[in-house]
Amino acid sequence: MSQGEAHHDCDVLVVGAGSAGCAVAGRLSEDPSCKVILVEAGTSDRVGLSRVPAAVVRTIGNPRHDWRLQTEPDPTRDNRADVLPRGRMLGGSSAINGMIHIRGSAADYDAWAALGNPGWSWTDVQPLFRRLEARAGQGNQSAGELGPQPVSGLGYRYPFTEPFLQACAAEGIETVEGFVSGARAGMALADASIRRGLRVSSYDAYIRPNLKRGNLQVIDGAHATALRFDGRRVTGLDMMRHGQPERISARQGVVLCLGSIATPQLLMLSGIGPAHVLKELGIEVRADRKEVGANLRDHAGFRLRLEIEGFTANQQARGARAAYHLLQWALGGGAGPVGTVSAQAVGFARSQPGLAQPDLQLTLFPYANDVGPTGRAVLPNRALMSIGVNINHPESRGQIGLHSADPLTPPKIDFRLMDDPADVQSLLNGLDLARRISAQPPFADLVLDRGACPPDGSDREADLAWLRETTRSFMHPVGTCRMGSDPDAIVSPDLELAGCDRLWVADASIFPRHTMGNINATVQMIGEKAADLVRSRLSASAG
Repeated sequence: MSQGEAHHDCDVLVVGAGSAGCAVAGRLSEDPSCKVILVEAGTSDRVGLSRVPAAVVRTIGNPRHDWRLQTEPDPTRDNRADVLPRGRMLGGSSAINGMIHIRGSAADYDAWAALGNPGWSWTDVQPLFRRLEARAGQGNQSAGELGPQPVSGLGYRYPFTEPFLQACAAEGIETVEGFVSGARAGMALADASIRRGLRVSSYDAYIRPNLKRGNLQVIDGAHATALRFDGRRVTGLDMMRHGQPERISARQGVVLCLGSIATPQLLMLSGIGPAHVLKELGIEVRADRKEVGANLRDHAGFRLRLEIEGFTANQQARGARAAYHLLQWALGGGAGPVGTVSAQAVGFARSQPGLAQPDLQLTLFPYANDVGPTGRAVLPNRALMSIGVNINHPESRGQIGLHSADPLTPPKIDFRLMDDPADVQSLLNGLDLARRISAQPPFADLVLDRGACPPDGSDREADLAWLRETTRSFMHPVGTCRMGSDPDAIVSPDLELAGCDRLWVADASIFPRHTMGNINATVQMIGEKAADLVRSRLSASAG
């Protein structure tokens, strides 16, 4: 250790205070004999803007709240490069996401188990979802009632929501009560990680209420630079904080929870990754693991933008209407559109008969926005809303890499969102479905304009050109440190990184295949399971 370098020590170090990391640290610190340090590169939101649900369009793209990661040009989408939002604060992306809470499909977790991951079937993970959730007005064991993460129903319903659901039903997508028992075909009003009109991030749920625990320490503004080793055993972390190097020693182990982008980046910076890539950058190879950073998948999709009769969130965010709704929210216990989730309804549909599972997710957004060059959302002053359509189980794969060995340089993000022909066909089918829904009464009676979308009956070349122009990440990247039992898997079903001792990975990077629905609840579940697995391993070692 260099002279003057700050040094911290703990039993278990959790790197990354996002959806999973907060769950891991919160649960492990329930044992007063286990000293836990939670490290985060972002900082706290002292103003509290991120707590206001409607402010999601102000925090995404804002450098105070969002890392605004630049992707590489995507050759499958006419070489388009995007800005990928990632939360830059305590709570990670759970502090800037759309707050949609959904458990995913029971069949997806059964598929995880069938891919060589015992302990990850729906039967195995359903109790973890129940344990993490506190569902307002749903005090029953199957729904969850005592967990740290509040889950509420739709707090405000727009007049066009019911006509939209009726139009979906006319297309064979019936309205269902919800997806507590595992997502299936149908549309449901959105559940949200909101309590009394305020966003509850994973940090708010698992860490903030427990900061008085003497064995829990949070270090923010700390950028991880490399893991520390003693032989095969991981002993801690090097990091930069306030421009100065600092070090953390972890007596019992380290849990990486940096997400699908930053977790493989830190592993590669620490010498764990494809050997030829590391050697080219002058990084000493500790373990040649060719799939670190590979298998990047995301819910690729588009938004069909519609102008309708009546008011949408676009106008409610302006002038006197904005002042009125803010007052309604402040005086009414979070009531009104300011305190509600970013989507009105979420559901799943089969784009063609005979599919074993729905291949498309549909999301009704009460607004439509333009995106500036920095990723900031701009809401046009028109009555706009949008229908989101994305692929549930993408086959297209990208990769996370390194631009350099400098740990402060952002990683290389190579999306290939429309690389697989099956994904392209699902998107084309999804465009057809969205157009049919928008043409079904009574919803069709409200639609004034479909914007730049090719009209129904356009030739496939026009549809495909539009999709290549508009398809983007739905901000659910997964899979870059794939879990499995085969030799190429990066982590075992116990979440331990093969070839290392006392190093666990617990975040969206472990997904062996993508799941249906928004992933925040699934990532929190992974954090819950990781805490159990780490406790079990430490207990066995102590015995």
